[in-house]
Amino acid sequence: MNNVYIYEHTLTASRYQKTLARLETRLTDLGLGGKIYRLAPMTRVDDIIKDELRKAAKTIVVVGGDGLITRVAGLMAESTVPLAIIPVTDNVVSASALGINSENACRTLAARRIVRIDLGRVSGAPVFISEATITAVDPVIKIDDGVVARSTGIAEIQVVNVLPDDYGYRGPVATPEDGRLNAYILKTESGFLKKDISQSSFICKRVEFMSGPYKAVLDGGLEVEGVREITVLPQALSVIVGRERKF
Repeated sequence: MNNVYIYEHTLTASRYQKTLARLETRLTDLGLGGKIYRLAPMTRVDDIIKDELRKAAKTIVVVGGDGLITRVAGLMAESTVPLAIIPVTDNVVSASALGINSENACRTLAARRIVRIDLGRVSGAPVFISEATITAVDPVIKIDDGVVARSTGIAEIQVVNVLPDDYGYRGPVATPEDGRLNAYILKTESGFLKKDISQSSFICKRVEFMSGPYKAVLDGGLEVEGVREITVLPQALSVIVGRERKF
């Protein structure tokens, strides 16, 4: 069994070549070689992942950003093969939440700390590791077929599986190991000299957008249209995590 590396198509740009050369040298030094797929814009990553899962790859490693990580995580849901992440920059939300950055990613892969985590699922299809964000006008939201929450005006709804500490939400910290999601309704209140953020929060397994459907942004990178509900997939993904993970 080998590690399988999936390179985001944007990494073919010349500005990334020195970074990738250093990365590949570090992986070789750590004995972490494997098969490399350098994606082109029209490459079907779905076929690659399905084929490598069938061949029982040791690890599937995404080299890139949130959009590709989220897509691959969805293809690997319910598999026993672990997902690893090597972010090329440090502003990758899902990687940061798992305790991974561009400096420690290779060491994290070598240490091979594997945990099983929940995923969020959007309207029965796409999944997310970290969070889904929706901007809505006068939203009406049903929580777990029970509580109905309403807000007037423009509100941001964030449904969270796990996030970095610097997001600053009040209340219980979201963890991807409890079979539940944290839903936040955030609204900016305009005052005479300042704007304040008001927040409502819920811990739940399902969020239904009764006033939808809406467009959602998953893990800061993947846009999905027609979102009517978000649910949790308990213990759906094996991932390699860093020592500084947020759960």
